Amino acid sequence: MIPQLLIFFGAVVYLGWAFMRYWKRRNRKDKDTPFIEVVKEDPKLYRWRAKKKREAEAEREWRKRVQDEIEDLTK
Repeated sequence: MIPQLLIFFGAVVYLGWAFMRYWKRRNRKDKDTPFIEVVKEDPKLYRWRAKKKREAEAEREWRKRVQDEIEDLTK
């Protein structure tokens, strides 16, 4: 009986702690701040995308040239 009682009291203490933590977060004064902070766009990210896009275009062009050469050789 005593181990079950200790487990029960431990669970009550833990749930009380979790509830108080939730309640404190819920009643914050700075509620209007968003959960996810929006920052200014990083121009480096777009440069990276543009570079990757150029590489993809170059890769497609190279594949097309190779395919055309293979077709010319098989004719």
